[in-house]
Amino acid sequence: MTAHALSLHGRAKARRDSFDINDPRAQVFRPIQHGTYFVEAMLRVFDEWDDFTKRPGKQHAMGQNCRKVLRWLFWCCDFKRGTCEPSIETLEKKTRLARPTVVRALKLLWANGFIDWIRRTEKTSNAPGYGPQVKQTSNAYFFDTKRLPGRCQKRLAEILRRAGKRFRPEDFPRPTRYVGLQERRATAIRDKTAYNRAVKRNALARASTDQERAEALYPGDEHAQRAWLAMAESASSDSVLNPSPSRSIQKE
Repeated sequence: MTAHALSLHGRAKARRDSFDINDPRAQVFRPIQHGTYFVEAMLRVFDEWDDFTKRPGKQHAMGQNCRKVLRWLFWCCDFKRGTCEPSIETLEKKTRLARPTVVRALKLLWANGFIDWIRRTEKTSNAPGYGPQVKQTSNAYFFDTKRLPGRCQKRLAEILRRAGKRFRPEDFPRPTRYVGLQERRATAIRDKTAYNRAVKRNALARASTDQERAEALYPGDEHAQRAWLAMAESASSDSVLNPSPSRSIQKE
């Protein structure tokens, strides 16, 4: 087998905890009750929860990137069938966010209970013994509102009730392997989050310019870096035009 063929084989390898697209355990789509009413209610709950969980002096735990990804996931939904299966590349294009930012947003949305997903594979046309027999395909995303924090569940039902809509949370299958998948995903996200925070702290400590600080805060996301640099430049200009009084003047 050539090196090129080996590299293709490596890229096509299915990821752990993936189900065949026709496997009963991958059938997680459910009709989305109340369509756009549900979407607007979920986005409102997201905003309120993100504000509620914000620590003083800190950034929002999820923020606008997560909101943008969540909104586009809803946009990619077929409400009648409940199908939601955009690729990461599609979400990148729709949100105009870099891949690492999209992936991070998905993990944060999952950790806060706003979305869930199943990894899926599908069969290839390769003959037995000639290349991989399965390949990774897009995730199946779904909205299991029973995973939301209790406050969010109550608030979602209240918002829909005020709109004249009665909401009944859907039941989603939880086979043993799926439960194990959830536990492993939660552990991986916690470990990765802790690691990323340590890396970011070290990078910020070493940064000596605004460009280096932007790269440390938003690694791999040039759009976010440019936005941060523009904000930093604006703040710097304001301070030059409107300097704060010196300590000596204040003492006088």
